[in-house]
Amino acid sequence: MSERDQSLGLVATLRSMPRGLYVIGLATLISRSGGFLAIFGSIYLTSISITYDQAVAVLSAAGICGMAGSLLSGRLADRFTPKSVLIVASLINSMALGVLASRPGTGVSAAIVVVASTMTQAFVPPAAASVEAFAPDAASRTPFFAFFRLFLNLGSALSPMLAAVLGETRFDRLFVYSAGANLAASALLATMFRTTGARGQKNASETTAPVDRANPTGVWPGVAVLAALAVVASVYAQYQSTLPLEIRATHGQLRLYSVLLVVNSGLVILGELPLSLVTRRFPIRTSLTAGVTIMTIGLTVSGAFAGSVVALVLGAVLFTAGEMVFAPVANTAAASLAPAGRAATYQGYLSSGQALGFALGPAAGVALYFRTDSAAWVVFGLTGLACALVLAGVVRTGPPLPEAANATPKPEAELDRPSDSEGLQCD
Repeated sequence: MSERDQSLGLVATLRSMPRGLYVIGLATLISRSGGFLAIFGSIYLTSISITYDQAVAVLSAAGICGMAGSLLSGRLADRFTPKSVLIVASLINSMALGVLASRPGTGVSAAIVVVASTMTQAFVPPAAASVEAFAPDAASRTPFFAFFRLFLNLGSALSPMLAAVLGETRFDRLFVYSAGANLAASALLATMFRTTGARGQKNASETTAPVDRANPTGVWPGVAVLAALAVVASVYAQYQSTLPLEIRATHGQLRLYSVLLVVNSGLVILGELPLSLVTRRFPIRTSLTAGVTIMTIGLTVSGAFAGSVVALVLGAVLFTAGEMVFAPVANTAAASLAPAGRAATYQGYLSSGQALGFALGPAAGVALYFRTDSAAWVVFGLTGLACALVLAGVVRTGPPLPEAANATPKPEAELDRPSDSEGLQCD
């Protein structure tokens, strides 16, 4: 495809996306722009006169409850509607953060941190299920998820910038903004969707048990796919935990690592959506396997050859390219695995598994690095490649997905119902 054709494809894709997709993206951006707890949570906890052990306990509880929140919100979104769960989660988060801004007692503050973290994670599965519901066909899912992730990444990038303006340790200001951001997101979701197109649609609770068309041979192959993606998240997390240790040990400072993070964020924001217009043409198995493999090679090159600036830059580019390929396709895989009426539940499985990988991966990776030094990068590489082999061996797809540039998007009211699955099968 020529550069001009790719540009026209991107413009056509953006124009074809329904208003509701922009609304869910904007609500996500606004909500994530106030995600200060994810950045300064540990600093905040140590500032409210609790011990380090207590801070670790609170952060651990927040991580566990966050995974539980993802699972529960997915199920509730399928039981009721994604839109209703998104609004309720945002409102609860807004109220919790508002209480936190009022400087309550230590025990209340610790409990609110857990609640806010849970509601933040609970936002993702119904949002992802909403994005899938807007896709007119299976070929459009990956670009639609990439478009959603664009807003997600922009919000995450905006958060530290706003913290620098408001004051990184002025937690009253930070939490007031966070509360307002979540309130604004809930108001946007409540007022900007039309629901007239949902007439006659049955709620998931009113339908009979669906046939698991996406996984005809049983549940375990689907579990293998989601488990492999969870382990991939733990490998990915080494770029944010173990790699900076390697760079500091090799170069004596972290300025180069900061540059690599900026390169990663910039490339993902600018390149993931256009690249998704290419990856949607391939079977899901191809994109997942290739993306995980390229990401793993990039991570291994960066860590094993951290003494070379050229190797670090090359590794960063490969790592980012792999991320851009497999990240939106992971959501597409979860959507395609889901039986009818369980789209949000499967997005919850994916989100909670990835959260587990991001929680345990850094601890395991850093412990391995301190015990084995450079050999750790071999282990990380082999683990990532093993996940790629699992995905290649378990996922079975049909021919490449057809072009969907001229497809008609689903009406905005698709947000108010669960969507059927198509496209992905497992051996």
